[in-house]
Amino acid sequence: MASGKQPLSCTDYHVAWICPVADIELLPARLMLDEEHATPPYDTHYDENTYICGVINGHAIVVATCPQGETGNVNAGRLSGSLFKTFPNIRMAVLVGIGGGIPRLINPKDPFKNIHLGDIVVGWPGDGQPACVYYDRGRSKANGQFEIVGRMKNPDWRITNALSILASDHEMGRTKFGDQLARLQAHSKFAHPGLESDKLFEAEYHHIGEYGSNCAKCDENKLVQRPSRTEEDKSKLVFHQGRIATGNSVIQDGQLRDQISERCGEALCIEMEAAGVDVNRQCLVIRGISDYADTHKNDTWRPYAAGKAAAFTRELLCRIQPNIAKQ
Repeated sequence: MASGKQPLSCTDYHVAWICPVADIELLPARLMLDEEHATPPYDTHYDENTYICGVINGHAIVVATCPQGETGNVNAGRLSGSLFKTFPNIRMAVLVGIGGGIPRLINPKDPFKNIHLGDIVVGWPGDGQPACVYYDRGRSKANGQFEIVGRMKNPDWRITNALSILASDHEMGRTKFGDQLARLQAHSKFAHPGLESDKLFEAEYHHIGEYGSNCAKCDENKLVQRPSRTEEDKSKLVFHQGRIATGNSVIQDGQLRDQISERCGEALCIEMEAAGVDVNRQCLVIRGISDYADTHKNDTWRPYAAGKAAAFTRELLCRIQPNIAKQ
């Protein structure tokens, strides 16, 4: 197991935790570490990144993020390209942060079966098809048809195998998400924003007012009627396994969001860094839902969603036998 007293070498790290949005996703990632320790020396002439190293349940973890404001697939590719060369023995990679949720077109009766703000979407649909799809890489054909040609490599076997165990443990009431979320409690920014601010409007209804106005002027008659969650449900960590759509743009259009979902085989989430990481290595994509990828998008749920994603990731890593690093 890694120790805070003596730094390991770069070859001893076997888990990469990539959180591209530094001002939102880095803090919850660090709060999930059991301890931080000194980063081992590496060639900074070829690698311009700065890393945070630590331990989660015996796993030697390297955490990497992009400079503030430098996100998206290109920057994620630049970040992870150097990471995987500097730490050559990475066996598992997770891409953890926030994303835009895609609610199901037909509302399930169970309020936990549909996407809500603060939920987690894990990129692993379990249907034999790709976990992540490039929604804007393909061929435009006649009659508005679009053929997808870009698909990401599936995540590592060991981490998707652990995901199956985690899902089973969760059904049996054996997960400890509450313990992981407790690591965030000292920071008020990770508090639940309130059920009243989780508003899903009809896809074709556009936001009224300035960005960040929290839909104060929007017509609530245009809200989608769906089974609601209760105050008691706020403490629960809800996760969905499904396909994730990745591209180069921030989506703020409900109708386009739904078109992307259909194009990608009923994707549940849209994000814009997975393709950049995939250029260098396969990874498991874990996204906290911070908005509905429509014109009503705002920043209210971003810290809360990022915290939930980090807590889920820690719980998942606790299902995996750690590699024993020799010192």
